[in-house]
Amino acid sequence: MFLIIRQKIVCSIPLIWNIILTLLLLIPFASYSQDLITLRNGEQIDCKITKVDSTTVYYDFFKGERRLSSYVALNEIRTYKTNEIDNMQDISIDGILIQDNTTVIDTSKYVKETSTWINLITYSQRYGMHAKGWSVQYYGYALKNTSKWVIPIVVGIERFEISTDYFSQFDYQSVNMSYFLAGISPFYKINDNLFLNLGVNIMLGEEELIDFSGKETSHTFFGFSPTQGISFIPKSKVGLTFGISVYEKLLSSEVYKSDIGLKLELGIKF
Repeated sequence: MFLIIRQKIVCSIPLIWNIILTLLLLIPFASYSQDLITLRNGEQIDCKITKVDSTTVYYDFFKGERRLSSYVALNEIRTYKTNEIDNMQDISIDGILIQDNTTVIDTSKYVKETSTWINLITYSQRYGMHAKGWSVQYYGYALKNTSKWVIPIVVGIERFEISTDYFSQFDYQSVNMSYFLAGISPFYKINDNLFLNLGVNIMLGEEELIDFSGKETSHTFFGFSPTQGISFIPKSKVGLTFGISVYEKLLSSEVYKSDIGLKLELGIKF
């Protein structure tokens, strides 16, 4: 009888050690399981994910022996993976089962954003139904490889002459108009060389009028001038650019009420 009891005690020793060893292995994972965040640029963050909401992933990480907290926006993440311990019934004496959960946020190809400053100087000839003229423009803008839209800075001057047939319907012998334009002229990138040019400007100016009796008067006028066109801008650093567009003008002027015309543009990129 004594021998049988001794045999049971000896046989139970390996089982006890296996249980103790398993519990020791479980302690680090229960306190801090290692997760992994992979950003869209390929960078990986070893951490402990603490919270995920609709826009952000929050996590803890160690710097030396200090435990710090941080966060990253979901739109910067390709995937994040959490390592969690399964229920105890899934853990065997011989080892530990860890569930590997990977959440995929974005599988699109990562493209590093670049920005190049572009300068254009152009000369335009304008052919309207009621006036003809010319203009010189400078365009400056930052071209980003991740955006289709470009909003340039535009500075320029323009001159025009109202056609005699149109001007003769008003009771004035001459007019001198000075004004400035303020607005926006965005480009939309169709491909590497072609851009859709959409613009709208507000006009504000002063006109000096002389009637047939020699009387001089002046008026403040304002107007609205949209444009639509297409431009060729070479991909190279330096090259020739050209474009064609349609413009409209609606004005409160006494002698230049409205117009519609064609603008031909030629210039240089540098």
